[in-house]
Amino acid sequence: GPTEHETSSAIWMYHSHVDENQDVNAGLIGPMVITRRGAAKPDGSPKDVDREFVVGFIEMDENLSWHFDESIAMAAQPKTVRKVENFADPDYVVNLKESMNGFIYGHLPSPTMKKGERVRWYLFGSTNFEMHAPHWHGNSVVINHMRSDVAALNPMEMVIADMTPDNVGTWLFHCHISFHFTEGMGTRYTVTE
Repeated sequence: GPTEHETSSAIWMYHSHVDENQDVNAGLIGPMVITRRGAAKPDGSPKDVDREFVVGFIEMDENLSWHFDESIAMAAQPKTVRKVENFADPDYVVNLKESMNGFIYGHLPSPTMKKGERVRWYLFGSTNFEMHAPHWHGNSVVINHMRSDVAALNPMEMVIADMTPDNVGTWLFHCHISFHFTEGMGTRYTVTE
């Protein structure tokens, strides 16, 4: 669980090591949230938090997934899909999916909260060679006792960001690495009165 210098809850990530590339890129990765002993509500969530959101900033490499051949067979024109192993080949790059919890291009269900609520964001990256910069528009967060509107995520890193939203509206939440954002790693979150 969380140490004495951490927030009341912590995130820990699990993933497969049987065939790490194929397993993780098939979706065998996820979070565990642990609340400090004595700091939890009956449902296990922390007493000092009103809402929790878990967001995995994950580049899924479909070229390495156990399901890639099956996905090709289900494509509208399967004969046009080339299976390649060269990362520099354009046909390889097309199969990298920049996702937030597996959703791309704004399809992540919009996290919604109320103005003034204590909101905890649990963020994590995956095992692929990637770095992310989660960025909230419209409101700020506190990470490691520092106020910011952007976090840093290295491969397999986990970050907790606490927010008390004071700016009502629907705001962009995305990876600030331009390639990741243009390739689908973005969504919105909403703050209501």
